[in-house]
Amino acid sequence: MSKSAAADAPAPPLVTARPVRAAWISALAAFVVLLLFGFAAVILRDASAGVSFTTADQFGIAGTGLLAALGILSVTRPRVRADARGVDCRGFFGGYRHVDWDLVTRVEFPAKARFARLVLPGDELIALYAVQRGDGERSVEVMRGLRALLAASRS
Repeated sequence: MSKSAAADAPAPPLVTARPVRAAWISALAAFVVLLLFGFAAVILRDASAGVSFTTADQFGIAGTGLLAALGILSVTRPRVRADARGVDCRGFFGGYRHVDWDLVTRVEFPAKARFARLVLPGDELIALYAVQRGDGERSVEVMRGLRALLAASRS
């Protein structure tokens, strides 16, 4: 699809994105970490290393596994919502950030980049962590929608 054909296409009313492939991988990794730390917490009392482990130690190990799993699951947090008013994006931590279309110079996905990004005046970049190279065709559709919304805001 050429750039002029993308500009002539009607802009979708709402474009949303979230990481899909990375979310599956992180959910699996979080489950494995939780399982391993849980197993370690259960067998900790029976260890014969010459050290006395208590129930508090077992809860500490299990709690550490839970915190590690939650940290791994932060990969599932990024989101993008875009409409005629602008783009709302959320990264791994924190809340949504709104950017009006009149501030956006272009929407790009460089060949060697892992994430798409918004380019603002002065070459300031805002990474769109929800639009990832690993999601393949989903990311292509999101980029088409974002570019159509940007083109519609210019007319």
